Amino acid sequence: MITNYVTFGQRIGCLRRQKGLSQEELAERANLSREFISMVENNKAGLGVDSLISIANSLGVSADDILVDCLERSVSTADSELHRLLLDCNETEEHILTQMVKVLKEILSAQGI
Repeated sequence: MITNYVTFGQRIGCLRRQKGLSQEELAERANLSREFISMVENNKAGLGVDSLISIANSLGVSADDILVDCLERSVSTADSELHRLLLDCNETEEHILTQMVKVLKEILSAQGI
């Protein structure tokens, strides 16, 4: 499988913006240059494993969340509707919604669904 660096860079840019970070802020957190972050987001440079891990840690996401479009098989929920709904929740909202989903899943399971 060939890595799709365009989607890869776009996902990093999207995650960065969702976190409210500038390229400069992400670069500082990841101990990389702003120019490098720009090049990755614009498909002008690829990432090594160390840089990928630094960026993922700096964004507070898993590497799988960044790689989801590049993996043939992923257990990541990064591209699910539920994940997108939870992205902008505060901690209390996330906790409440998670508990509600657990209860609903138990009900569905009990119904054989």
